[in-house]
Order: sequence, then structure tokens, then C-alpha cells
Amino acid sequence: MRKLPGWRIVLPGLLLAFSILLVSCGSDNQNDQNRQPLRLILRFDTGYVDEPYNTTLTADGGIRPYKFSLEGNLPKGLSYNSGRISGTPQERGTFELIISVEDANLSNRTQKITLTIGETPPPRLDQVFPLAEVSDPFPYLFRVRDREARGFQVQIPLKDLKTTLDSFKADASVLYVLRYNEEKGLVDIDAAFTGPRKDLEAFRFTATPLPDKKVRPEVSFRETKVAFYDKNGKLAGNAQAIERTASEGRYKFSDLEAIARNWGRRLTPATPSTTAPTAPQAPANNPPQGQAGDQGSPTAPTENQKADTTQEDSPAEPPTPSTEQTPPSPPAQPPQPGQAQPPQPGPAQPPQPEPAQPAGTPAAQPPGQPAPAPSPAAQKLEGDLNGDGVVDQKDLDLLRSSYAWASVSTGQATPPTNQPRTPPPPGGTPPGSSTSGSGSSDANPEEENPDNSEGK
Repeated sequence: MRKLPGWRIVLPGLLLAFSILLVSCGSDNQNDQNRQPLRLILRFDTGYVDEPYNTTLTADGGIRPYKFSLEGNLPKGLSYNSGRISGTPQERGTFELIISVEDANLSNRTQKITLTIGETPPPRLDQVFPLAEVSDPFPYLFRVRDREARGFQVQIPLKDLKTTLDSFKADASVLYVLRYNEEKGLVDIDAAFTGPRKDLEAFRFTATPLPDKKVRPEVSFRETKVAFYDKNGKLAGNAQAIERTASEGRYKFSDLEAIARNWGRRLTPATPSTTAPTAPQAPANNPPQGQAGDQGSPTAPTENQKADTTQEDSPAEPPTPSTEQTPPSPPAQPPQPGQAQPPQPGPAQPPQPEPAQPAGTPAAQPPGQPAPAPSPAAQKLEGDLNGDGVVDQKDLDLLRSSYAWASVSTGQATPPTNQPRTPPPPGGTPPGSSTSGSGSSDANPEEENPDNSEGK
């Protein structure tokens, strides 16, 4: 057998190793060409006061992991932690920030960015109605969108339309006062929510075109006026309160808001003390009023004096009579004109009745009795208009019967009364009120305000 030379055996191995080396070098060059440079990806949306804000810093390219850093002053309420800015801003303005990122290869990028915090915009009103021309009754829906609200005022014109109060339906969380002027074609509503609400249908009603009329609803509802109250009870978005026709009504929107805020709450009575106070002993040298001692005659020793006598170290001795002699009383003289009659010795006179104290004056306490502690101020639950200790439908009815703007029904306003209004006692009829329709302002609210028959 012919033996091959050695170089013919070694050469194929060298060629294989060289090929592997070339392949590996080409792979590294290809990875270097495909690797993207490090860059920051920042997107800061506009934030709003009293609304939660959250954004995350991100980067691309380079070699992970990334390390972020932030320089600059964030608005009050926001904080930075591990590439994330979060919180609820409490101040508005523009804030200049410097964001940096570094990758595992120690490459870094820096970028300046401006964070803007603005005033919170008002909630958005959605009105739902047909867009086409109609001649038949149709539903109208009023919705609160995007942001929380505590309440609203709204005035809805019904051009060539009319409605009925029976068709008005409101959400269970809405406490409202409704006025409908059919002659002017206006629906006015003041409403407050029992809690901050958003993205809900507040109310709806059915609108009907006038006879022989075809209407386009958006033309009528385009002139709707609305003023929202934000979750803190303030007018949102610098809105102006809708002016109402003034009357001699007693309550205002702030009272309606207070009822909604405390709806269903009950005043908790104070727990009485279980231990009765011990009356202190009367001083020995002050005999009770009306005794002979008041007339200047000697008094018998009291029980306390006897106890003190028996507790002395020396043996008990009989009491020594006093050396002072009581001078004899001068003979009685007839009273002179203009002079007071001096007191005469003798048996104690019965106490005379004291004159009546004026209202608000504390009554005199008997001798030896402790003066009562001053009673704390009467507790008051805000929104409890009738004073029965609970905020409920009775308070809402009382508010509706005497609201600060005129009651309107079919174009006729209820004439206000000049008599002062007295809140009715719980479960009863206020003094002087009448249920016979005599015109008293404290009569049945349903008779005075037929537009409140829903009682929502």
C-alpha cells in the first residue's frame, strides 16, 4: 500500500480551521452592522391638577439593561422612581426636565423635555337625540363624560318641542330641582350627585314635536347651557353659574349640594355618662336657706362637727357655754314712713317664690348641689333642613318647596309668601300650615310645586 505524504494530511485540517475563522469574523461584523444606536423614546402627555398622572421613560437600541436618570423639579404631587413619573399634580405650569439613559455598554443619551400641567378641564356633556328630522316623540339623554363631577346646572331650550314631567327620569345618584316653562320652552335643572360621578347617564326625558311640526333636534339642543361642578364642588373650567329667576326662596344650590353630600347620614346621639356625680357636702357654717340660722339665732352642731369633736386626742368634755351674751332685742318700734321693716326674731319664715328668670338665664341651683356642666352646642348635620337628625327625602322635599329661584309650571310662577318659613317637625305638620290649598308656603310641597311630582 502506497503511503501519502504528510503535508497532504495536514492541509485539509488547516483549510477547515481557516474557514471556521472566516465565518466567525463575518458573523461579528454582521452583528455590529445590525446593532442600533442607543436612543431615548419620551412622550410626556399634558397633565391636569388633581388628576392622577403616570408616564414611563423608555429607550431603544444599545445593549440592555438601561439605566435612567432625571434632573429638574417636578410639580408638587409628582415623584420619580426607577424610570417612572407618577402621582397627582397639585400645581400647574411648565417644568423643564433633563432625562438621561445609559446602557450596559456604558453608552448614554441625554434629552431635554418639558412637562406641562394645566387646569383641569370640565366634564364633557353628551346629548343623545335623533340626528334626522322627526315629527314623532323621541328620547333625549343627558350624559356626563370623561371627568368626575359633583353636580351641574343646565338650561335646555325646546324649540318647537314640548315635554311632560312624567317622562323625566334621573339616575338614583342625582338629587335635583326641576323647573319646566312650557310657554317659553325651557327646562331648567339644578342637580347634585351623592358622590363624584363620571361616565353616566344623569337623566332623560321624552320630547315631542309640536303639532304639524317637523323638527331637527340638534338645532334646538345646540343652544343648551351647562355649568358643571367638579369633584371638589367648585365650578369646573372657569364656568359661570347659570342665572335663575330670583324669588323669595329660602334654599340655594349649596343646600342642595349639602343634602347630596350627606344623603342617608344620621346624627349619632351622644352617649350619656354611666356614673352619677356625687353631690358635695354643704359647709357646716352655712345652714340651709330658710332655717333659723338665717335670722341670726344660734345653730345646733352638725353631724360633721360632732365627728370632728370625737376625733380629738383629748377626752371629750361637755361643751363650754359661750361667754358672749346676746343683747336683748330693743322694743319694737312702729315703722316710719320711708323706712324698711327690720327683721324680727322668731320662727323661720317660709321661703318666698323667686321671680321668674328671663329666657336663656340658667336657673339657680339649690344649696349644696353642684352646678351643672355647660351643655355642648347642639350638633347639626349639614343638609338636615328639618332638624330630625337624618338627611333624607323629607329634606329634599322641603328644599324643593322653597328654592332660591322661581317655581315655574306651564308658564305660571307660584307667588312667593312674605311669611317666615318654619321647618316642619319630624313626622308632623308645621304650626300654621295648611293642606287645604290656601296658599301657605309651608303646605304640601306637591300642591305648591306640581312640577316636583316625580320626587326623585
